[in-house]
Amino acid sequence: MKQEPLFYVERPEQNVAGPYDLVQMAGLLRKKIITMETLTRLESEEDWKPFCEQSQYIVVLEIPADAVSMRLTALDEEARAPKTPIPLPSTETIMKLGAAVIASLVAGGISFLIAKSDPTAGFCLEVIGGGVAGGAQCMIMARELDEDYMTLLMIFFIPLFDIYYFISNIWEYFPYFCAKYMGAAIAVAAAAGIAAGSLH
Repeated sequence: MKQEPLFYVERPEQNVAGPYDLVQMAGLLRKKIITMETLTRLESEEDWKPFCEQSQYIVVLEIPADAVSMRLTALDEEARAPKTPIPLPSTETIMKLGAAVIASLVAGGISFLIAKSDPTAGFCLEVIGGGVAGGAQCMIMARELDEDYMTLLMIFFIPLFDIYYFISNIWEYFPYFCAKYMGAAIAVAAAAGIAAGSLH
């Protein structure tokens, strides 16, 4: 189904209002909040032009006064929908996180067995795993610095906000978290393997 066009409207002092659907634009015209000469642009475009020059202008003139805006209805339903304090991850996200945990455990187990039988190889795995985990943590911190100061203050000083932040931005950080925890699992398992091998 073709998506209904949405308009932005230029307001006094170079403020921009919107987006509005066709029913809303018809209401704004009737209330004389906008005129046929008001500068508008489609949501998918950059060029501003008088509303009367938009191809949808004729359609808007024919919309009856009792027409219901589907966009306003959808926004109202969204506002009324119950929201959880922390966004719940989707099934796909849970499956990928589970796969990452299993992969980390498998990598850790293999690292433990190698380190137990060969301490030199175990030491190399410990260094490599620690390096990968440290590098991933640096990438996470560098990505966080792209946020505004308010978000950074909330991450560091408001309890549990970091959990909310990372869940909300899970796909931006997912590769870094995978590298961090897999590297950490390899490094810790290698250290444990070296210790276990030295006991025999």
